[in-house]
Amino acid sequence: MGRRIFWILAGIAVFSGICAFFFLSRPHLEKDFSLYDLNNRRVRLSRFSGRPLIVYFFSPRCKDCKEEAPFLNELYEAYRKKGLVIVGVGVKYPEEVREFAELQGIRYPVVVDRDLSVSKDFGVFFLPHLVFFNRQGKIVSTAVGKVSPEKLREYLEAIL
Repeated sequence: MGRRIFWILAGIAVFSGICAFFFLSRPHLEKDFSLYDLNNRRVRLSRFSGRPLIVYFFSPRCKDCKEEAPFLNELYEAYRKKGLVIVGVGVKYPEEVREFAELQGIRYPVVVDRDLSVSKDFGVFFLPHLVFFNRQGKIVSTAVGKVSPEKLREYLEAIL
């Protein structure tokens, strides 16, 4: 009986150690959130940890956001095979965010920050607002306001 308990406890210890190793060795995002996408499915940002990531805060009512969205689509298509993920965070108005995403032909995931809690957590006061995470989950840089395509490429190269 004593040997049996020993082997059960040893198995639990080994299993716990393996789980801890995998949990601790996986990159974690410096900031995380969970919001609903346009199909009412919950999206957790940490799902994309370990990959270069751009979080793009925008409003359908923002002129600069309308001008920047097509270029972000191009970047996403050009670099997604290298692991790039872009998550669009539309602020406040779900139906307007849906319409904006459709009109702009956005192909990356889009979620809605209805109560602005995530925007506040990320220090978003002006739009557009971009946050760049490297593969280790660290925020490398942020950009506020309309950013030129050249500057966006520079930010992107820093996280790839």
